[in-house]
Amino acid sequence: MARQEAIPPMARQPRSDTQVQPGAEAPGRQTLALPAPVRLRAPGCRPALRTVDEAIHMIDTELPAELRRLPRWTFAHALLVEATKTGRKRDLTAAVRQVRQALSNEGWLIENEAAGG
Repeated sequence: MARQEAIPPMARQPRSDTQVQPGAEAPGRQTLALPAPVRLRAPGCRPALRTVDEAIHMIDTELPAELRRLPRWTFAHALLVEATKTGRKRDLTAAVRQVRQALSNEGWLIENEAAGG
């Protein structure tokens, strides 16, 4: 039996490894804050999202599974992960826009104008 050579690491991670876990960011990297807190009113969910990590955690653990599988939420999650990887303002803006749209579709988004009164 021939000796097997070491297999080089894959260039891309398998899909199961692409989820960003809270606290799993690179050492020394600060948490990416959202441009403005996103306020929401949803059963079993936190009242506001202030960071990308909070938003990812909310989608991964606080959303019911049947909602988490909807395209609006899977897309929001993917954009948040991309914003975490790149740290670019453009990616963050797109991710926040999609999170707000998904929350609005569920009837959970608290608009900024209504929040002040």
